[in-house]
Amino acid sequence: MIDKSEKVTILSNIPFTIEERKVLRALRISKINLLKEVQEDHITKAIKDAMERAYSLIKGKAGYRTFKIKEVTTDRVIIEKSDQLFLGNNMARLLKNCDYATLLVCTIGADIADRVEELEKTSLTDAYYLDRIGAWMADYMAEKVGRIIETEIMKNGYKPTFRYAAGYGDWDLSAQAEIMRLTEAKRIGVSVTDTFIMVPRFSVSAVIGWERKQNVNIKYKNAK
Repeated sequence: MIDKSEKVTILSNIPFTIEERKVLRALRISKINLLKEVQEDHITKAIKDAMERAYSLIKGKAGYRTFKIKEVTTDRVIIEKSDQLFLGNNMARLLKNCDYATLLVCTIGADIADRVEELEKTSLTDAYYLDRIGAWMADYMAEKVGRIIETEIMKNGYKPTFRYAAGYGDWDLSAQAEIMRLTEAKRIGVSVTDTFIMVPRFSVSAVIGWERKQNVNIKYKNAK
């Protein structure tokens, strides 16, 4: 029996590194991995400036919470606290062999999005570079938080499913409202609009399942 926590785990000031290779891929510049390999000096300078801005603007925060799965049907997964969150055949397939599910919300904050809007008034190029870095860094934060959750899952004798986000497949984007409520996302400054778009926009939400391993004696200690 798992002695699970009802509390949301909050992470603040998440450390990060902006990798040149990943930035170049986000900008759809392929086949090179370093800025020094870019032949056009003005492009190199613009990307470097955007990276420096991003370092000063990004403030990584996250919240995650684990729930016991009570029942899985063909198109619904019922957890403690909600029977309307995990709807759809894809979600049922994802969590059918899981005992628990962890919801996560993470963000890089509002400052970088605000700066993009300011730059759009003076330089669309600079705004574009910073916007692409922001979009990639939001997913970077989700991957980093996901690895923390996956480590906790494996320490407790389970294996993690892949990270699955609302709005993909048949998991409707309207699930965002329930995700925000259950993870207490307002504590990290994240909310959703009436059309279920996350604010700040460089934010990510997802679920990771705790899949059972065969012939494993599972003993859980909450890794707080």
